Amino acid sequence: MTIIFVGKNNQVTIKGAKSVEKLAKELNISLESHVFVKNGEIVTPDEILQDEDTVEVISVISGG
Repeated sequence: MTIIFVGKNNQVTIKGAKSVEKLAKELNISLESHVFVKNGEIVTPDEILQDEDTVEVISVISGG
């Protein structure tokens, strides 16, 4: 699958099906501060990602 880090001009390719949660752990990315978008749709941590998927990782910041 292709992983695109939005706003960082960086992308990587990873082989093998895995959940969003497992991918986040592999990439050392916090699920609480990032949104994962698979093929144009926001996905939950239990969503399974396949080799043919394109996944965008978007950093989210909240504050007040």
